This record gives sequence, structure tokens and C-alpha cells, in this order.
Amino acid sequence: MGRGLVPEDGFMTSQTVLPPNSVRSAYEDFLEAFRTAIEGANLNLSYPERPLKSSFVEAGGNDRAAFIWSFYLKDWPCKRLAKNQRLDVVVKAMETFIRPSWVLSKSTVYVNYFVVSDSAAKLVQSLHYDFVEGGQHDHPFFHVQLTDELIPQEDLQNAGFDLSVAASGNECWVTTRIPTPDMTLASVIYCLMADHLGSSGFSEFAENVESIQNRIPAPSFEPIKKSLDASAAHFKSSHWFSHMDGV
Repeated sequence: MGRGLVPEDGFMTSQTVLPPNSVRSAYEDFLEAFRTAIEGANLNLSYPERPLKSSFVEAGGNDRAAFIWSFYLKDWPCKRLAKNQRLDVVVKAMETFIRPSWVLSKSTVYVNYFVVSDSAAKLVQSLHYDFVEGGQHDHPFFHVQLTDELIPQEDLQNAGFDLSVAASGNECWVTTRIPTPDMTLASVIYCLMADHLGSSGFSEFAENVESIQNRIPAPSFEPIKKSLDASAAHFKSSHWFSHMDGV
């Protein structure tokens, strides 16, 4: 078994929170469109059986809440694999909101790619997408980090992934963070569909979720706006790196 992720949320996940109907319905509608597109393409999607609303939980105080959800894509389309192999993908998302506005203050989306052969899974790519309100020193506002970290076993099982993962000799020594656009959960799903579903299937999905776009909680933008308005002291990367005090 590969190395597991160290929990980063730092909050209890047992106490559920009732989100506004507008927030709950946005997630429900988007993820239902995702499920419908997967089933329409005769592909496999599994996720926790509990109601989606129970995935909204307390997040360290009365002014914070989080949405925690995971899912498993079995035998995901991939043209590069041999006939006796398949690609499986597991995603875990943790998105934190400021209450009562329900603006998105933090998002971390972990994505594990496995090549499966003879019922044995090998982790071949691990990455996570990050956003933190206000930015972090030396971090782009939105970024992806390539790692060798395995999503925790409990989350894999909750998503329906029940294969044993072969120990990997790979080890990621470099912590390069690559700037990205807004890659929160909805965006990650959108890209997974674009990369693997084919143009016709993706186009239909994109059309179905277009009306939901403005209903998904948006990231807190004020710190990003301040960085955009600041003088370009980061070699034209002012829109990636926050202008911290003293920088």
C-alpha cells in the first residue's frame, strides 16, 4: 500500500450542517447531471450511499461549513492501455464555505489514477488541486500539485473502490505547484469528462450543466482582485501569486 494522505481539513466531520437550498440544490443538480452522463455513456460511477445533504458538515466554528464527497470511476476510457488493463479514477473533494454567505474559502480536490490488471491496482498518477482564500506564501492562488500520495483507505472504500493497491517504488521528491485556473470540484469533474468522455458525450454534459454554473458557490475573490490590481512585481504572475505584506 502506498503512502496515505495526511488529513488537512482539521475539523470534525461527524456533525452535519443544513446548507441553504440554493447551495444544496446546485451540488445535487450538478452531480446528478454528472451521474446521468456517466450512465448514458455506459460507464461506471460509484459514491457513498448516504444522501448528498449529509456531506455538508461543521468545519471549525459557527462561521464555517464544508462539503466532503468522494467518487469512483471504474474502467474509465483510456486509449493508451493494453487490452488486459483498465484505468480507474478515485476523487475526494473537501470544499469549505464561509457562513452565512456560503462563499467558497478553501477547496482541495484529490485525484488518484490507477491502472488495474488481474484485479490488482497500481497508483500511476496522484495529484491534488488547491485553493485557499487569501492565498498562501509561495503558492499560486489556484494550483495543482503532482504527488505520489494515496487517498486514505477509508475514503477509497467509501467511494466503492475495494481493490488492493500494489506497493509502489515511486517517490515524489519535488513539490512543484503548477498554477491553474479555478479548479474546484465542479471544474475537476468538467475536465475529467472533457478528457475521457469524447466530444459528443462531453458536449451534451456541458450543455446540461451550463445553467448550473452560476449557482455553484464561487471562490472568495477579493484577495485575488487585490493581487490583480497590484503592481506587477512577480514577472507578470500577479494573477497567480498573492501580493503578501513584505513581498
